[in-house]
Amino acid sequence: MKSLYGIFNILEDPRDKRGKKHELRDILIMTIYGILSGYTDFENMADFLKMKEKYFTNLLNLKNGVPSHDTFSRVFAIINPKEFMELFINWIKEIVKEQGSFLSIDGKAIRSAINKIEGSNTPYIVSAFLGDIGLSIGQVKIKDKSNEITAIPDLLDLLNIKGKIVTIDALGTQSEIANKIVNEKKADYILKVKKNQKELLDDIKTYFTLGLKRECSDIAVVDTGYEKNHGRIEFRKYHLSYDVSCISHKDKWKSVLAIGYIEVTRIVREKTTKKKHFYILSKQMDVDSFINSTRAHWNIECSLHWRLDVILNEDHSRSRVGNSIENLSTVRKIVFNLTKLDTSMGDKLTLRKKMTRYMLDFKNIENLIFNVIPSLS
Repeated sequence: MKSLYGIFNILEDPRDKRGKKHELRDILIMTIYGILSGYTDFENMADFLKMKEKYFTNLLNLKNGVPSHDTFSRVFAIINPKEFMELFINWIKEIVKEQGSFLSIDGKAIRSAINKIEGSNTPYIVSAFLGDIGLSIGQVKIKDKSNEITAIPDLLDLLNIKGKIVTIDALGTQSEIANKIVNEKKADYILKVKKNQKELLDDIKTYFTLGLKRECSDIAVVDTGYEKNHGRIEFRKYHLSYDVSCISHKDKWKSVLAIGYIEVTRIVREKTTKKKHFYILSKQMDVDSFINSTRAHWNIECSLHWRLDVILNEDHSRSRVGNSIENLSTVRKIVFNLTKLDTSMGDKLTLRKKMTRYMLDFKNIENLIFNVIPSLS
């Protein structure tokens, strides 16, 4: 395995060699310092780096000092995002090895990067996240005037997910995506079913409604009791059945081997709400695996997306020229994984506390970049 410093040397520099004053590797490393120090735009990041110019000149043997914000902006606009993501995937693959069973796929907006003058759509990034070990393993940007339905197959093409259980929210519940996961990628899925697949939803809802009334023995039921968290109380009841004869278009959903239903009762300030969630599964797993898989899916929201926005300030990033949105998102995923894997300051520090220590002592950032992060296996 190489250190991150060594890995950045592999990425092809798209710039003309004539007049080039800064190595691509050095620009990427300084960007990591900027992000870990709380900066979201190149102008303020470059100003911060300039104040630390002596440090970076010695660290990276810079011959022309710290780059201007225009240089940062131009470089991130022209880096090939697919090549950068392939480098990221290969790097994290060496760390993860065969670890991780539950792969969550979900989209996230980068709201401040919208071009309001030109009236463009809010840019979205679709990410893949190993929920049981808490690491990001890949992403793609949703193309303009498109959605997650077209982006998810592109992301799946980048990843080796053989043997994993893939969870996706309802927008990704498409027969083409389901078949790709099972037939091409040799993985399994748990897909949420909502009104975008109305007939399938009606079939599953009717089955569980009638089956539970007559106490059908084909339905496994597990009540996990209550959980108290952040001032609310939740009760969850899980239902699973291998009887898929209720599905009307079995030719369309031929990979479905089980169906699931979760009833969530939530009490907040004495107000009670109930929600029902329905799923299709490509594997006849036991109820415990169904519970673990669906709960792991929420980690992409609370462990990855929340931290990217609240701690790494991704939602405040305004860089949108060329490939900047996608490439900066990749750097933030690298930063997220590095900080997640960093045990040099102790195992129990939160990401926010680690960020404080990175800002106060750059030696902690040097450890992330120049030392080899050990694999999880």
